[in-house]
Amino acid sequence: MALKRPDFINESDWFLVVKYCENYNFTPYLIAAIGWHETHWGKLGAGRYGWILGYGYFAGSTVKEKYKGLENQLKGACPMIAKYFSFPVSQSSCINFATGHWKPSAPASWGRSVYSIYSGLQKDIVPQTTSTEVADMSSKMEKVDLILNFFVAFADKVKEVWGNEG
Repeated sequence: MALKRPDFINESDWFLVVKYCENYNFTPYLIAAIGWHETHWGKLGAGRYGWILGYGYFAGSTVKEKYKGLENQLKGACPMIAKYFSFPVSQSSCINFATGHWKPSAPASWGRSVYSIYSGLQKDIVPQTTSTEVADMSSKMEKVDLILNFFVAFADKVKEVWGNEG
């Protein structure tokens, strides 16, 4: 029996999510819950620019472009989930996964939220849109990356010019 597609995910995205989750042998509702928690499935923050699950998108990341786009998000997240998530899905397994592997800023809150969304999706309950204004951090992240890259280049230049004099 086919799983019901959550209303907030379009058909082509759902097809891709189901395909990857079947390949890694876990429920696509877990991916849907993570995507809703992180970006309201691409409607908030970095999700609007292709990081729907938030995978690989953090300050100082040198690989975040590699994970831009839903398929690349799934290519990164699904193997990690399959390897490190302790199934069946429960609140404690979500919190443990967050703490040990996904590493959001507030792992316990992340785990509780993802589990709550997941549980609702299992019962065909679509999560509520939050009325909270979420700050768009993408331009700030670009500035942080620019600054970090500057300092890395500067340090490389200093090392090149001064070497190991000491």
